[in-house]
Amino acid sequence: MRKKRRTVKLRVKTGKLRRKVRRAPGKAAARPPLPNGYDEGVRDGLEAGRQYGFRLGSSMGVAGRIAPEQGMLRDIKVFYVKEGFTSLDDGIIEALQGLVREVVPLHESQDAAQLAAEQRPDLVIVLNGTRFPLSQVDALRNLGIPTALWLVDDPYHTDISSVSAPHYSFVFTHEINCLSFYRALGCGRVHYLPLAAGRSTYFPKKADITQHTDICFIGNGFVNRIAFFDRIAPFLADKKVLIAGWWWDRLTNYALLKDKIKLNADWMPPGETSSCYNGAKIVVNLHRSDDDPSNFNSRGIAGHSINPRTYEICATGAFQLTDTRGDLADLYVPEKEIATYASPEEFIEKAAYYLEHADERVAIGLRGLRRTLEEHTYRRRLAQLIQTVFSG
Repeated sequence: MRKKRRTVKLRVKTGKLRRKVRRAPGKAAARPPLPNGYDEGVRDGLEAGRQYGFRLGSSMGVAGRIAPEQGMLRDIKVFYVKEGFTSLDDGIIEALQGLVREVVPLHESQDAAQLAAEQRPDLVIVLNGTRFPLSQVDALRNLGIPTALWLVDDPYHTDISSVSAPHYSFVFTHEINCLSFYRALGCGRVHYLPLAAGRSTYFPKKADITQHTDICFIGNGFVNRIAFFDRIAPFLADKKVLIAGWWWDRLTNYALLKDKIKLNADWMPPGETSSCYNGAKIVVNLHRSDDDPSNFNSRGIAGHSINPRTYEICATGAFQLTDTRGDLADLYVPEKEIATYASPEEFIEKAAYYLEHADERVAIGLRGLRRTLEEHTYRRRLAQLIQTVFSG
């Protein structure tokens, strides 16, 4: 006796159409044909998710085991004059709030001297000071209040800082090669103070899927960077890449990379920058040239010190591939905590290798993260500055 077939009615969500599907009892419906490459796509997607999840979880674990520094260093009131570098300003203010009794952030256009006459701060710290009037500095010193200038754009703006630095009680520079320069100008108390990373902005976090890339670079297209990226453009062409900043349309190979470039975005919000670092397999760092036409460095002072991005990239737990600077090895262990390259060809070789070796890439990023949180925070830098000023 033949078995009676059943009719199953399916509702299609996109319309009112009902489709009859006839099948024998107990027999599974045949799998519809899948697009070519579907299985490979699933496999690759699962692997990418595994790699990203492992990196993010491991980075959060490292950061969670390093407790935030606590405890007031000195019972003083500090005025801090901002430069407008949001990621630096925020990190410095946050650090000072944990180190001293009171911090008063000021814009460079405010009358700091008048406020100081009324509130009597124990110290005034000025970041870079390119727009802070020297008449204000002189007035503060006439009130007997110590002034400290922290220069974070050396050696690129030394034509400007050579005029302002002698007016301050203390000069701190992140560029080790500028110490003798400021001493020769007659600045009596000059100190090396490297930059750092702000923990509240640059930290391991989940990045939106739209921010996941193979290779990421955020920064302006200075002449040396344009030349470098023109050389590596063919390598980047088939990768998922983000390049963000001004002047990248000067690339000879701009058409090849156009869909990967976010123009005029060097000053994207620090939080977004941090997310882009968190979403990248490789974050590229390439220091600005000493002789770029946009510089104010007529003396041709060479840069030996690493830029703030070095610390900020590492603070997210991301893998960083950077060009080398003279003091890099004093702050990180090359090839263990941070990877380096010395030419476009070496960059291509190492980038290709680390894109294929996720576990090694993640291990280097984790070691760089740990070193940054243990030694390269703004709290440590500001503690050093304050101790120097008040050590007598």
